[in-house]
Amino acid sequence: MCRLTIIISTLNEGILRMESAINIVHPQIKYLIIHQNTSNVNKPAFLERPDIEVITTNTKGLSKSRNIGLKNCKTEYAIIGDDDLEYIVEGLINVLEIIKIDSPDFASFKIQTPSDELEFKEYPTEKLFFEDSHITVASIEMLINVEKIKQKNIAFDERFGLGTYLRQSEEEIFISDLTKNGLNGIYYPIFIVKHPYESTGTKPVKESFKYFLKGCVSERLGEKYKLPKFNSFLRYLKNTIFLHMGRIYIAFTKRSYL
Repeated sequence: MCRLTIIISTLNEGILRMESAINIVHPQIKYLIIHQNTSNVNKPAFLERPDIEVITTNTKGLSKSRNIGLKNCKTEYAIIGDDDLEYIVEGLINVLEIIKIDSPDFASFKIQTPSDELEFKEYPTEKLFFEDSHITVASIEMLINVEKIKQKNIAFDERFGLGTYLRQSEEEIFISDLTKNGLNGIYYPIFIVKHPYESTGTKPVKESFKYFLKGCVSERLGEKYKLPKFNSFLRYLKNTIFLHMGRIYIAFTKRSYL
């Protein structure tokens, strides 16, 4: 019985370069590839496998792609993936055991970077529960009980993430929505996937946009955010304006799910 789907988002020609992302074949694992195809790219022959399903869409935005995948997932659990990574066999075997034994509502794991690159981030060394700890999560570290999020009508906020004006923070908001809806998460110090350190999600942003984004996120989460001290009043004033502009942007834009 297949219990786990790896949902992989890819854009245009990215589908031609994703052989490493689907290199593991296991009877309990299937792949669901969401191909956002605005360039009429044909599906490559290596995806013609019984354990792989491809959904082609002309939509834009990574969060929208994730939501299409979650909506069409037919297994109890899903891992969120991208086209530029490679899964670790031992890690996925551990995930299947965790599903069988712990049955978490959601979970997060570790990303392994190449030996000549920086670590993706500093990970805790022991198992942690989200209700007791502040744990930052990247989408490709996540395991989700799809049945439970469908019951709770939870999805990625499509105003956030790559391919949108805001470009990031969709994971933080998604995790917040999970916990606010009573779902319990567990972090496991286990590598499940290989991915380079340098990616779109780790690149720095301009300071003004940084505080605009913080305004957007704090408004979306219903939290207050206090600006740090700056070395000039004009810098403080500028970032205060951008912070409030972010709050206004979220207050007056409609959250859209599939």
